[in-house]
Amino acid sequence: MVPWSGVLGDEGNDAIYAGNITIRMQLRMDDPLNHGNTGMYFRATRTGDYYNAGIYLNQLYLARMTAWTWTVLKQPTIPGFSPAQQDIIIQIDVTDFTDSTGGRTSRLEVYGWLPGQNKPAQPQISVVDGTFAQGGVAMYADRCSATFRWVEVVAEPTEPIVDFNGDGTVDENDLEILMEYWDQNVDDPTLLAHWALDETEGTIAYDSAGTNDASVIGELIWEPTGGQVDGALQLDGVDDCIITDSVLNPAEGPFSVLAWVKGGAAGQVIVSEPTANWLCTDPSNGELTTELACQGQATIPLISETIITDGEWHRIGFVWDGSDRMLYVDDVIVAQDTQADLKQSDSGLNIGTGKAMELGAFWSGLIDDIRIYSRAVSP
Repeated sequence: MVPWSGVLGDEGNDAIYAGNITIRMQLRMDDPLNHGNTGMYFRATRTGDYYNAGIYLNQLYLARMTAWTWTVLKQPTIPGFSPAQQDIIIQIDVTDFTDSTGGRTSRLEVYGWLPGQNKPAQPQISVVDGTFAQGGVAMYADRCSATFRWVEVVAEPTEPIVDFNGDGTVDENDLEILMEYWDQNVDDPTLLAHWALDETEGTIAYDSAGTNDASVIGELIWEPTGGQVDGALQLDGVDDCIITDSVLNPAEGPFSVLAWVKGGAAGQVIVSEPTANWLCTDPSNGELTTELACQGQATIPLISETIITDGEWHRIGFVWDGSDRMLYVDDVIVAQDTQADLKQSDSGLNIGTGKAMELGAFWSGLIDDIRIYSRAVSP
C-alpha cells in the first residue's frame, strides 16, 4: 500500500533523473469510490512545475501543477477497465528535444493497458509542453489506497554531468575520477544490438550487446583486418546479406542505427526491414537516404545531399528523437525533418539488402560495426 505523498522538492523522491525518462508500473486502485487517484508524480522542468500521471476511476490522466494549481491536460477513458477489480499497466514516456524554433521542450506520452494485453501501438495521451525533463519521481495515492505490483524507471541523461564527486564544482578531483575509466568499455543498457563483424569465418554475425545473432547469407568474405574498426564484411552486391530477428519497433520511441560503410552504388541498401529501408542510397546519385516515415501515409523519404558511394569509409546513421528524423554522415547531420511518429514494425532486419530483397538493392562493398540504440544518439 502507498499512502498519499506530496512532492515539494526532489529530496526524498524515489528517483532523480535528467533527460529522457520512461516510467512503467503495474498497480491497482483498491478503493476508487471516493474519487481518489494514484500513479506517479514527476518533474519535467527546472521551474518547479510537476506532472501527475496515473488513473482516476477508469480513466488515464495527465495533469500539470503550476503555482500549486492542478490542470488536467488529458483524461481518456479506458474501455472495460474496473479499477477496483483489475490491475493496469501504465507507461509514461518523457522525451527531451529541441523544437523547430530552437526551444527546449518535452513530449509526454501515456499508455495504459491491462495485464495480458499488448501495449497499444499509440499512446492514449500525447502532449508537447514547453518544459524539459529534469527532476524527481515519486509514487503516490491521493484519497484512496493503491497497490503497486512493480515500478520501472529508466532515465537517459541529455546533459553531461561532470561534477563526478558531487562537491558542487568541476575540478581536478573530477578529472581523476574520469581518468579511472579512460579507455575502458562502456556498459550501455540502451545499446540493443552491436554487430562488430570481426569474425574470421562462419555463417553467424554475433551480437555482442544482446541476443540478436544474425545469419550470414551468400558467399560473403570476412575481412579480419580490413574494417574501419578491426574486421569487416565484404558483400558482392548480388545475393549476399545478413538476416536477424526484430531488434526494436520504430514506433515505440527514440532510437538510432549507426554503421561504417565503404563502396556501394546508387539504389543499394545497408539496413532494412520488410516495410522500409532504414539506411540506403538514393537511386539517382548515391546520396544517403531513409524511408522510415510517419504512420498512415505514403512513405516520404528523407534524402540527403551527401554521396556515400565514393569508395571511402563513411560512418552513417539514422536517428529518431521522437520528433525529428535525422541522417548523419561522418558524425554530421546531413538531412533532418519533423515527423509526428514512425510506422510500426516488429519484423526482422536485413543488413546489406532492401526491404523486398530485390535485385539491385544488395550492397556491393564493405560494412562494419553496426549499432542499434534505444535512444537518440549524437554521433
